Amino acid sequence: MRTEKTGSAIFRASATILAAIFAAQQLTADKAWLMLLDNVHWTTGNAAAAAMAWVGYANSSGTERAARRWFLIGLAAYLIGQIFWDIQVYIGWNPFPAPSDVFYLMLGPGCLLGLVAAMFKLLPAGNRRITLLDATMMSIALIALTLTVYLPRSSEIDLLTLTVMTAYPVVLLSAACFGVLMVLHVRPAVAWPWIVFQIGLGLQGLVWMWWNVQAMSGTTVDGSLLNELFSVASLVIGYAAMHWRMAPANNPAYAKWCDGFLRMLPILAVVMASLSAMLVLSNPGMLAQLRDMILLVALSVVLLAALRQSLMLEDRERLLEAEQAVAASSRFLQLVMDTVPSGIFWKDRELRYLGGNAAVARAAGLGSSAELAGKSDDDLIWKEFADVYRADDRAVMDSGASKLNFDERVHFADGSSAWVRTSKVPLRNGEGKVVGILGVYNDVTLTKQYEELQRIAAVTFETQEAIMITDPEARILRANRAFEEITGYSAEEVAGQNPRLLQSGRHDAAFYREMWATLLDTGRWSGEVWDKRKNGDIYPKSMTITAVYDDRHRVTHYVAVFRDITNRKVSEQAIHQLAFYDTLTGLPNRRLLMDRLQHALASSQRSGHCGALLFLDLDHFKKINDTQGHATGDKLLIEVSKRLLTCVREGDSIARLGGDEFVVVLEDLSNAPQEAAAQTGLIAEKIRHVIGEPYALDGFDCTVTPSIGISMFHGHRESVDDLLKHADVAMYQAKLRGRNIICYFDPGMQTELDARAGLEADLRLAVEQRQFHLNYQIQVDNRNRALGAEVLLRWNHPARGMIPPGIFIPLAEDIGLINTIGAWVFAAACAQIRAWQQDALMRDLPLSVNVSARQFRDPDFVPMVRRILRESGIRPSLLKLELTESTVLENVEDTIAKMHALKEIGTGFSMDDFGTGYSSLQYLKRLPLDQIKIDQSFVRDIGIDPNDAAIVQTIIAMTQALGLQVIAEGVETELQREFLDSRGCHNYQGYLIGKPVPLDQFETLMHRDFNHPAV
Repeated sequence: MRTEKTGSAIFRASATILAAIFAAQQLTADKAWLMLLDNVHWTTGNAAAAAMAWVGYANSSGTERAARRWFLIGLAAYLIGQIFWDIQVYIGWNPFPAPSDVFYLMLGPGCLLGLVAAMFKLLPAGNRRITLLDATMMSIALIALTLTVYLPRSSEIDLLTLTVMTAYPVVLLSAACFGVLMVLHVRPAVAWPWIVFQIGLGLQGLVWMWWNVQAMSGTTVDGSLLNELFSVASLVIGYAAMHWRMAPANNPAYAKWCDGFLRMLPILAVVMASLSAMLVLSNPGMLAQLRDMILLVALSVVLLAALRQSLMLEDRERLLEAEQAVAASSRFLQLVMDTVPSGIFWKDRELRYLGGNAAVARAAGLGSSAELAGKSDDDLIWKEFADVYRADDRAVMDSGASKLNFDERVHFADGSSAWVRTSKVPLRNGEGKVVGILGVYNDVTLTKQYEELQRIAAVTFETQEAIMITDPEARILRANRAFEEITGYSAEEVAGQNPRLLQSGRHDAAFYREMWATLLDTGRWSGEVWDKRKNGDIYPKSMTITAVYDDRHRVTHYVAVFRDITNRKVSEQAIHQLAFYDTLTGLPNRRLLMDRLQHALASSQRSGHCGALLFLDLDHFKKINDTQGHATGDKLLIEVSKRLLTCVREGDSIARLGGDEFVVVLEDLSNAPQEAAAQTGLIAEKIRHVIGEPYALDGFDCTVTPSIGISMFHGHRESVDDLLKHADVAMYQAKLRGRNIICYFDPGMQTELDARAGLEADLRLAVEQRQFHLNYQIQVDNRNRALGAEVLLRWNHPARGMIPPGIFIPLAEDIGLINTIGAWVFAAACAQIRAWQQDALMRDLPLSVNVSARQFRDPDFVPMVRRILRESGIRPSLLKLELTESTVLENVEDTIAKMHALKEIGTGFSMDDFGTGYSSLQYLKRLPLDQIKIDQSFVRDIGIDPNDAAIVQTIIAMTQALGLQVIAEGVETELQREFLDSRGCHNYQGYLIGKPVPLDQFETLMHRDFNHPAV
């Protein structure tokens, strides 16, 4: 690439210099300067031409390099001649012929030899003789015609001078003539370097001819266009030599035109020779030697033309004979190819069919193979696949590599298709160049079908199912790999054996007799069989045996196909276990229970015996589950299920419905209902006792008791669903009666349960419709000053009227509404405290809010209180939380953590109903309490019951020791108040001071009776 850029730079620089010199010559008339500038531009042009020829030679290879070498030699000699001419001019020595003439004359031969080198590389060996004859004939004709140009002045010039001056144009024009002849014979792709080269040679020869004519006539040519053309022609030749390239065109039309011109060539040569002779004979003043020589040259041209014509006739006869032989050979070859059952075709580089045999023509729907010529795949019935075929053909031609024995689908004229096995090879000419493609194909449809069947059979035989083939006598002939993997026997081990070697012994002779009877009767048997592996393992398998018959319906083989269904059996067992048994305890689940209970009812109907359904629920199981974790709870359930199994008879059923609920079905009890109930009671009492014994669960010791509901049945008087419902009702009634008891179902229980369900629905509606309101009960000191108030939740039912908190609060806890209701109470109390901030009397009045145990245990309790306090914007110290003694001591550590978390933000705490439970001073002193409330049960009989009085005095003393405030609730008489005041309790709450009243009444009471709050 760098060398080409250098050559281009030389061309541009020299062209610029020549243009400048030519311009300078137009500006001066001085003869000396004109001669000097002539020599300069001649030297520049010749030097540039030689330099570009050198660049082209250095940048070439192969056939181009040989041609460019001779071009370089000719142009270099021409440059040397110019240098000699410059020296001669400089020293004033101008002999003729001079050394410069010798080198000048080498340009033509150098170019001629370069053209010969290029031509002989491309020209077939058989054409070289005729080509040389044409070149000789045309060159001699050209010499004769050229000599006649100088004839009019030949008498004034000596023979040597005339010969040298004639040689200048002759050698150049002969080279140009040869270049034209080369194109006619070689038929190359005519590129611009060849055209430019021919123009340069012709121009150089014509300029020399013109210059010699001027010189012989004595005309001065210094500084003229004639001299400038010498440099231009040299520059053109050098530029073309640098870019020289030539390659065959392979164009039939082009070759036909060249052949026509070559046939006219002898006539043209004769015309040129005759013209020369006429010109010579018309010039009587010409030297006799020259005249004779020209006439002799003209005669030789005529003889050469005659020889050329004779050779052409011989070539034509040979060509005709060859064509006839080729035609005969082609007909025979076509006959052979048409006889061959394989399809044979060949295409040119444009992928048009050049020919094919009868098989291809038939497949294409054509009448004969001759109709294929000139057509493409787009013209034939398989045009939908033309792009695929062309791409494949081009890949073979472009790569030059054959593509052998590949299968493809083809489509025929009748619409059918077939598989063919095709081979394609590139077609090459004598020079090895790819000029097309040859294809051969065979119909392999049947082969493909057979191969497909074999493949399917092989794949089928080697499936995951075991296959065993036997002869009619049940001797094993063949087995597949799956058989080996399942049984452990190799195919070689079982060959010739009877399949009975696989028998497990689990089936009796009758089983196999029935199998063979079915197989012989229907030709097929299917079923499940237990067999034995080689290692002795027994396994189940699903097997199908099929008889194979010949054309006479005689059994030739038996084919047994089987698969190991061990995993399926395990899965079925696992599914059955999951479907009918509890995953934790292994006891039957609800689904299996319903089935067994239905069976028990039917059995009771048949036998007349009574039965019983026991519904068990573990008391306070959720507490254990929540405090000790679900893992401990699961272990407890497992232990309970084990103990239950020890309490029932063999024919009885135990099921786990979920959670901590268990069901026991007792069957075959006495046919007398009273006696059956007694039997059931004994078993239920045993269950209650056994389950109630302590449990040791990985370091955690606990005791749990059951609440048991019993529903008796006798036949089908009740449905399964009713039985479960009744037992559940009885169990729930046992819960309500205090737990750890046994309760039999009676209709009244259902009525009570229905009433509870109605109340539950009303409670949910009350939460949605906000049917609750708050009452306020005043708290005072011994000087009748207001200390605060306790907010008390009230539910005024639209139809039932006022429902006591003792009824709906436990229900709300049971059904999970207590948190929602409690949050509303907190929000309402805080909102009221905020509303009182504009009232001087009420703004510092604290409110006490009762907290349910379940609400306090909720993990979101503390965040809920914080959020409501933050949203209301009140002082937390105005809110006091009342916790029952059982709530505080249920989970002491968690209680202490929550109380401290709320204490940090300023809320106060009061322990409500103190003394009704069991309080440990060890824990009590750790609680951040502000107040202890003496339960009203102790205050009620304080004046008449010495035990109550002692308890109250003890509580007051304890609170004083702990530094806590004490308040008594339920104060209804002056006697109670005086007793408390005398013992050190100076704060009171009760009907004596004020009843719980709605907000408006409470505010009126405050402004009327308590103008000076104690706070």
